[in-house]
Amino acid sequence: MQKWYMWLVASLLIVGLLTACGTDNQEEPQTEEAPTEETEEQTTGSGEAVAFPLTITDATGTEIVIEEEPQTLISLVPSNTEIVYALEALNRVIAVTDNDDFPEEVKDIETIGGMEFNVEKIIAANPDLVLANEMNNAEGLDQIRNAGVQVLVVNNASSFAQLYDSIEMIGNAVGKSEEANNVITSMQETITEVQTKASEIEDADKATVWVEIWPAPDMYTTGKGTFMHEMLEMINATNAAGEQEGWPMFTEEDAVVLNPDVIITTYGHVEGMENAVEDVLARSAWTEVEAVKNERVFNIEANIVERPGPRLVEGVEKLAKFIYPDVFEN
Repeated sequence: MQKWYMWLVASLLIVGLLTACGTDNQEEPQTEEAPTEETEEQTTGSGEAVAFPLTITDATGTEIVIEEEPQTLISLVPSNTEIVYALEALNRVIAVTDNDDFPEEVKDIETIGGMEFNVEKIIAANPDLVLANEMNNAEGLDQIRNAGVQVLVVNNASSFAQLYDSIEMIGNAVGKSEEANNVITSMQETITEVQTKASEIEDADKATVWVEIWPAPDMYTTGKGTFMHEMLEMINATNAAGEQEGWPMFTEEDAVVLNPDVIITTYGHVEGMENAVEDVLARSAWTEVEAVKNERVFNIEANIVERPGPRLVEGVEKLAKFIYPDVFEN
C-alpha cells in the first residue's frame, strides 16, 4: 500500500508538469446538431438535442464517432469509474483498474492492471467503449484502437471547470447527458452554498493552511493549479504554499517557517501511516507552529480532495468544517 501511495505522489507530480504544459486547453465535446428519425435522441446538459451516432472530440483532439449507445465499458482510471457511477451506469462497466476503490461494488468487477494496463485483456473483452485518460500510456491506447476497440480519452482535470467538462464528455458518450447535467448542477449548488457561508469570514479570521500530501524527508504539498488550492480558495482560506505551482517539495525547515493555522494531511489512510495526525503533533521542530500549538491538525482522505470526480464536493465540505468549524458546523 505504501508503495502504491508513493506511485500516487509521483503521478501527482507528473500531472503538475502536464498542467504547466497547457492541459487547460481542452477541446469542448462536439455533438451533432440535430437527430434524425432513425437515431436515438438524448439531451445535453445545456438542453441541446444530440443523438447517436455521436461525434465527440476527446482530450487528444481526436474526433471519434460513437455509432450506438455503449452498453459495455472499461475504465482505465478510478476517476472515470467514479463519474460513471455518479451517472448511474456502473452496471455497464466490465473492467476497471487495480487502483479503483470506489464505490464498494468495484471490488466485484474484473481488473485489467494499473497504469500499466493489460492491453491483451482489454482487447479480448471487446468493450463498446474504453474510457481512458491523458495520463494513460499512449502506445497502449493505440494498440487497443488498432484492434478495433473504440477509445475515448478524457481530460486529466486539475480544476472544477475541467472536471465539469469531463463529466459532460463521459455523460454524452454513454448516453447519460441528463444525468451528467444533474451531477454538475448538484456539485455547483453545493459549492455555491459553501462559498456563501465562507463569505461571512472576516479577513482577520482567515486561516492559513498547510496541506501535506507526503511527510518528511520527501515532504510534498499542494500549490496553484490543483484541486486542493482551488478548494481552499472556495472556503476563504489561504494556501500556505499558494505561491508555488503544482505539487512542490518542501524541506521541513521551510514548511515550519510558513507557520500555518491549520495542517491537513492526506496520507493517514495509507498502511503504516494511520497515525499521521499524532505524528505531526509530536514533531519536535513544529512545537511553535500555530496549528500544532492549538492541535488543529486533521487528516482527510486523499481521494476526495485529489481524485477528479464528483466526490470532490465532499472534500470541500469536509475541509470547510475542519478549518472553520464555527461557521460550517452550524
